[in-house]
Amino acid sequence: MINKKLSIILSAYNVENYISKTIDSLANQTSNNFEVIAVDDCSTDDTVKILQDYEEKYDWLRVVCHAQNAGASAARNTGLKLTTSELVTFIDGDDWVEPSYVEYFLDKFSEMPNVDLVSCGFFIDSKNGKSKPQLEKKELGQVSRDEAIKQIIKMNGSVMGYAWNKAYRRSIIEENELKFPTDLTLMEDQLFNVQYATVAENFYLNDKPLYHYVSRKDSITKKFDMENVRDVGVATMKVYKTIHQGTKEERQQEET
Repeated sequence: MINKKLSIILSAYNVENYISKTIDSLANQTSNNFEVIAVDDCSTDDTVKILQDYEEKYDWLRVVCHAQNAGASAARNTGLKLTTSELVTFIDGDDWVEPSYVEYFLDKFSEMPNVDLVSCGFFIDSKNGKSKPQLEKKELGQVSRDEAIKQIIKMNGSVMGYAWNKAYRRSIIEENELKFPTDLTLMEDQLFNVQYATVAENFYLNDKPLYHYVSRKDSITKKFDMENVRDVGVATMKVYKTIHQGTKEERQQEET
């Protein structure tokens, strides 16, 4: 694969009914300065076959298969090990993006050379195909670390804790050895984003909707069980512990 400026890490598991739309939306991007590392998490349907057919068609697509099912976080971590691009973003195998998704991120990082994290807005697509944009009540733009974290941990709005509507600097991820937690099935994105924000410096947030989150009845976030309750509790504790530690270290630096 030719080295591109933006790596899109695509995590996929049993999404044979959705993955073609995902890849087609990437093929229709207005900028071709990107690569896609698709990590299949041991699907039992035709997801891998569909991906491999696309891999033969597009030189910007690389397909990697897990030998055992390990979860979305593990798939993303696998992708992070394989990318060499300057910038990184994520996409789920049942979602899709607007044609200017890649161009938007590349433009913002180009316009603001010191920015470390850029977000875009998103649509929620219902099962009947309707798309509802998630908008902010106030203008965001370039914000402080405190404001960025505040927006990441909010339970509504256009930023929130998702990884798929944000692009990151790979160097910050690697230098700080950041990974998605594999012991959680919920809120793992939020924890990763808070950890990233505590070590990043400059943030640009926008509600321009470019990502389509497809709401599915069989999604893990739709299911309620005690394991999910445990994960939310553990993740919330880790999020606030990370924020507290980051604030403490910042105060100590100011005092020295």
